[in-house]
Amino acid sequence: MNKTAIFYGVLVTVIVLALIISSDLYKLPETKPMYADFVTEQILNPDTTNTYGEDLRVLHGIHSRAQLMDVMNGFTEALGVQCAFCHNINDFASDEKPTKRMARLMIRMVTNIDTHYINQPNWEKVTCFTCHRGKSIPKLVLNK
Repeated sequence: MNKTAIFYGVLVTVIVLALIISSDLYKLPETKPMYADFVTEQILNPDTTNTYGEDLRVLHGIHSRAQLMDVMNGFTEALGVQCAFCHNINDFASDEKPTKRMARLMIRMVTNIDTHYINQPNWEKVTCFTCHRGKSIPKLVLNK
């Protein structure tokens, strides 16, 4: 084989691999994670009482551990993090972590958007997953 044929063979291989890799870089998941809507349902819940859990300031209508865990699983899926990302695992009610305080602000933002701007029966509600897509820091998605 001559050098030109090898060069073009390698060049075509590199281009094909680059196209394959780049096509997945900005691909969004096809569906929301299983628990994504639990968070939105709880923050928009008209039942503002909580009979379970300490220091629940922005979640509403939490009446059991299972219900609270569904919401927390929603955060885990939407942000791709574990409990210790926001919580002091020795004191879950503690507000010492800035990520927990930021989560409250973000929940208020989602509540505001869903209540005042997307308040139509057939419209999809905004969730944490809408922007985060499984990442703790939302990534810019480029449209092609």
